[in-house]
Order: sequence, then C-alpha cells, then structure tokens
Amino acid sequence: MSTAMETPIQSGQEPLTSERYPMLLFFDGECAFCNLWVAKVKDADRARRIRYGIKQGRTFQQVARLRPDLAKVESVVLFSRRADGTEEVTVRSRAIREVIKGLPEFRFFELMLQIFPTPVSDLGYRIFSKLRAPLFGKWAHCRRPIEQDKELYVE
Repeated sequence: MSTAMETPIQSGQEPLTSERYPMLLFFDGECAFCNLWVAKVKDADRARRIRYGIKQGRTFQQVARLRPDLAKVESVVLFSRRADGTEEVTVRSRAIREVIKGLPEFRFFELMLQIFPTPVSDLGYRIFSKLRAPLFGKWAHCRRPIEQDKELYVE
C-alpha cells in the first residue's frame, strides 16, 4: 500500500510531516521488538529526519478516523513528505525500505529489500508480524520517550 494523500492543510488537519521532519513512523508501542527496532533507527538517524508515534497514541487514532484502512494494517505506517507538501503513506516493507534508506547501520537490510521484489518482502514482513509477539513478547504499556527525545515523538 502506497498512496498519496491530499495536503493536510486542504483537509483542515495539521500536517503530520514538515520540512524539518519529512517522515513520521507509527509503530506498535506494545511490541517489544518494534520498540527495540525504533530505538536503533532513532540512534542511526543522525540527521533527525524521522519522528515517531505509537499506533495506540492519540495522533494515530485521529489518523485512523480519517483513514480506517490504516487502522487495520498489521504493520508500521510511514507518512513521508513530498516536495509539493503532500504526504505519501507506505506500509510494510516499503515503509521499512524508506526508513532505513541511507542509514549505514542498516545497509545490509536495505540491500536485501532492494534484491527481493516488494510482494516477496511484504510476505516476509507479514509472516514476521505474526511471529513477533510470540518471539519477543509484548510490553504491558507503551514506552515513554526520554526528555532529550521528546521532540521526536508525537502523542
């Protein structure tokens, strides 16, 4: 799923992305693996181009009311700002590919996602998505960002 949305200003909503933070990544805040992965991405993103939000949070719930199809997706959901100010929404392996693009720590995974066609990598993503909770567990509550990272997280 990769779709363009009208600009938030046109829809009367505040933009989810900005020139300063051209990406907003929503993830499952109760998933232990997801939290660890996001922490690694945050540390690798030295340019600080990505903001983060949990799918259980207020911001994603507002998005889900406008886009109910996103609420049903068992995946990360990435909003990316385009040059014209519109926002593109990607999920599963396409979202992961966009997030890790240019991050040296994830170069191997970036190459793997380039080698495999999207349907194959999406299948792998769906299988892993079903196994992540049994393998890594769930957290009883969503993690709170530390003070120095608060600007990188939406509610």
